[in-house]
Amino acid sequence: MARRLILPLIFSSFLSFYVNADFLENLTLKETIQYDELYSDGLFAYNLKDFCNASKKFEQALSDYKYQDNVKLHCRDKCYKKFQESLANRNIHTVLEDLELEYFRLTIYSRRCTQKCNEKYLGRRSHVSAQIERDFENRKLYSFLHFSYYKCGQLIKAVQAAFTYLEMWPNDNQMLSNMKYYKTLAIVNDELVFSLEAIPHINTYFKAVKFYEAQDWTNALLTFEQALKEYYQAYKVCKLKCEEKRESNRMLGQEGLTAVYVDILRCRSRCQEKLATINGQVVDNYLPRHYNYLQMCYWKVGKTKEAAECATSYMLLDPDDENMFDNLKIFKHRGNLDGTEVLARKDAIIYHRSINLVSKLLHLAEMYTSDHDIEEEWFEDINDVVAPDDKESTEETEDLVEGEPLDFTSIRVSGLGPIKTPSEMKTLDDLFKEDQFKNVTIIMKDKELNGTNRFLADNFITEKQCGTLNNLVKKTGTLGDGYDSRKSKDGSAFSFTDKETFEGVTPISAAKAITTGVADAESVELYLNVSEKARAFVETYFKLETPLYFNYIHLVCREWKQVRLIDVVTGKVSGKIEHISHPVHADNCILHSDGPGTCPKRAPAYTWRDFSAILYLNDNFEGGDFIFAHPNETIQASVKPKCGRLVGFSAGVENLHGVLGVQNGRRCAVALWFTLRTKHDDEGRKKAWKIIRETKEKLVGKDQLKHVFAAQRIDL
Repeated sequence: MARRLILPLIFSSFLSFYVNADFLENLTLKETIQYDELYSDGLFAYNLKDFCNASKKFEQALSDYKYQDNVKLHCRDKCYKKFQESLANRNIHTVLEDLELEYFRLTIYSRRCTQKCNEKYLGRRSHVSAQIERDFENRKLYSFLHFSYYKCGQLIKAVQAAFTYLEMWPNDNQMLSNMKYYKTLAIVNDELVFSLEAIPHINTYFKAVKFYEAQDWTNALLTFEQALKEYYQAYKVCKLKCEEKRESNRMLGQEGLTAVYVDILRCRSRCQEKLATINGQVVDNYLPRHYNYLQMCYWKVGKTKEAAECATSYMLLDPDDENMFDNLKIFKHRGNLDGTEVLARKDAIIYHRSINLVSKLLHLAEMYTSDHDIEEEWFEDINDVVAPDDKESTEETEDLVEGEPLDFTSIRVSGLGPIKTPSEMKTLDDLFKEDQFKNVTIIMKDKELNGTNRFLADNFITEKQCGTLNNLVKKTGTLGDGYDSRKSKDGSAFSFTDKETFEGVTPISAAKAITTGVADAESVELYLNVSEKARAFVETYFKLETPLYFNYIHLVCREWKQVRLIDVVTGKVSGKIEHISHPVHADNCILHSDGPGTCPKRAPAYTWRDFSAILYLNDNFEGGDFIFAHPNETIQASVKPKCGRLVGFSAGVENLHGVLGVQNGRRCAVALWFTLRTKHDDEGRKKAWKIIRETKEKLVGKDQLKHVFAAQRIDL
């Protein structure tokens, strides 16, 4: 079904944003001297020091330039609407038979239609030089206009022209000096200093910010909503102006259309930055800021669902903001909102898809016109890959560009899983009734461990299971920590200290060892089942209202390197030395990054990790204690590893932790990091289950295998 929808979606994407455009009404023919000629006349008078006449010519030039601009926008919108009407009268199957031909029909029709429309309201006009176009676009004209006003005695207009020029050229020292002088004059006050090229969406935004700072939540809300409408309208206008390149570019009639369309894409890709430019500087996250303010305004006026929708919209545009993720969790909890009923707002979705589509098409177009061959993988978004055999899911989640999601719920956008129903919420008592948990005992909680959101449990797995997992590392482990790119300073396999070796195995590397005969499927299956058991226990212990997902799993062993140390006084040889195996840290923030005791959640930290757990597999070694620590890195609580002991904790700065160095022997454990976000769910674990399934299919047959996995309640 997805394939049948692709063509109409492609075609509608070219047209949909013009439908509601509304630029000019009741236009009539206005034949005037063309603005470039008026500009030249103004410069001629300026050079003759006829400043009053020069200012009039410049004003007329500006008026004609703006009128022509509005006419062109009106005509383009009108012509697209006519083309859409023609499509409505044709059989859709005829249109879709050759969509590319229809788009060329649109191109040719649009050029002819807009030319006729422009002539109707502007008459026949000559070509304007690129230099004069730039002088109008970058407000160079206001520099001349300012001085003309000043010399002609129109002081207030001179100030306004200078201010308008400085908006585009904020570092012009001469104009800054002029403005400084003007502000010393009694006649000039702040109310009279404003831009003659005021940008509606920016002005409204700052007006809304003032309401917000005054805690006038209702007026702030209404004004930010207005600013958003004006921004999106400005974005449509910016895209329409890019279409002018198609009609004006001579390559359209000479060398083909490809380069013309690439120019249009480049032009559109710059709209986002252009609309976020204030006083010559691009404001980071300009559009998302609107939704940031709005989510708080809606929260303050008691509209929790609307606040959640704004937070979701913000995360659609800036998916890595941790504070907004936390806000969204609060909104959903306080409003008892299911993640499926909270959607990003329609205006944000349309905008997001538009800028993403432009970016992808521009990338593909530039690659297409290069000397390289196009590869199929360029069309894929690795964050949205769906399993090949999951055809039903693929149809529901893919669109024009492969991997482009159609799901804009808060679950999809933020990655936060759905809120559990009361029947889905388990207690520890419920858990202990299950066979696999009946021997587990909690031996220490927050109070005993001198902190918050932490626990220690024993008898989580048996001695035999510990032995099986220890042997799995011996058979399949590789030196390093499982992250392929991470190396020690000398380029060798990674270890936190040069006094130990660090050896581990991930679910996917263990599963691949099955295919080479190095490992047996039962050992790898135990590895995955034990990990799932730990995940379920952590989720239940912390009474989480949304599911907990795996982010990374690592079965790892630290082993003491025999180091020969000679005491220079006694001459005795020692093989032990106290050291730190893993320095004190938090799992989702960078300790001391912004000063002592700070821990900001930003890259390169794994900011999406929410909870962690470590399952120990042995105790026949010296040292190697797990420690919780204070921000000054002194020990807060210490845990001695042993087989079947599980320590669990939340992943933030409240649970700084580390590992004391192993002084003799080999220390093994399963390290687990969990996330509340579905988009960070560990793909390696899923692939490992697939390998186990395929291996067992060969041994017992597919139908029998389904029965076995169903009985074990394993999600493949």
